[in-house]
Amino acid sequence: MTTTLHVDLTNVGDLPVFSREQARGWGISDRDLAALCRRGSFRRLARGWYSSRMDATPEELHVLRTVANIRLHAGRSVAVRHSAVLLHGLPLAKADLDIVELARAGQGHGRIRAGVRESLLEGRPTTQVELPDLGAGASLVTVPHAIVGTAQTNNPSAALVAGDHALRLGLCTPAEIHEALADAAGQTGVGQARLALAHLDGRHESPGETLTAVILRTLGWDVDPQVEVVAAGRLYRLDFALRAYRVAIEFDGQVKYNDPAAHLAQERREADLRSVGWAFARLGWDDLDDPAILGGRIRSAIAELDPVA
Repeated sequence: MTTTLHVDLTNVGDLPVFSREQARGWGISDRDLAALCRRGSFRRLARGWYSSRMDATPEELHVLRTVANIRLHAGRSVAVRHSAVLLHGLPLAKADLDIVELARAGQGHGRIRAGVRESLLEGRPTTQVELPDLGAGASLVTVPHAIVGTAQTNNPSAALVAGDHALRLGLCTPAEIHEALADAAGQTGVGQARLALAHLDGRHESPGETLTAVILRTLGWDVDPQVEVVAAGRLYRLDFALRAYRVAIEFDGQVKYNDPAAHLAQERREADLRSVGWAFARLGWDDLDDPAILGGRIRSAIAELDPVA
């Protein structure tokens, strides 16, 4: 049976995060709100909190859910781990975003329910961020503690993606990461975090490059990132260089395929570098799940050239 709505949504506009109480103030009854969620006009973020952003990406949706749950807890909780990473505006890749991660001061035990894990803050330093797009601010742990927490409890590669980006932008330093690791001593997952974050490198310029570096380490290749090479009178920078064989290893983001001008520039760049003795091993997002793909392409590139003495 179709529910008849008793509200006009024509002038409602964008509602990134709103409460049931706010909806009532706009003349949207609880019955109408439930019907609008069923129809796909609104989505439920947390108990009593909703959004009109039905086309949000998984990362955007996680931010909305995190903000809604912080509001639900009336400021008693702060975002931690991967939830804090996203609120800080840092990228993630290959992360599990099903659970919103919050923490509260005080004693007791953590708990998980309805897609939210609430742990104890345990003295981790906090800060505040403004989210102009949402018309809201949020409390969360600092960047280094968010990255370390992600490495402890989520995919360590996701923490590397966030950490490399933070180092490149100067949002934290290696020393601050080490301090956050020291603060986590004795906690579950700190060993995993320490091993992963030892490979942080702010020279990686994109999540794809960070994940490529993870694969290269897995394969045992010793490469240098962001290597400058002069070819045909132009200065080029390689994502990674296997210097012993003059093999350039490049991660190609989608923009290189979708932008004709970028694609043409890439072809000229590769021709110039090949003219001075470089071979190429390329990979994209679809190749990141199988290290053997890149391994095969590196071996093929080496086969094109004799090793450099």
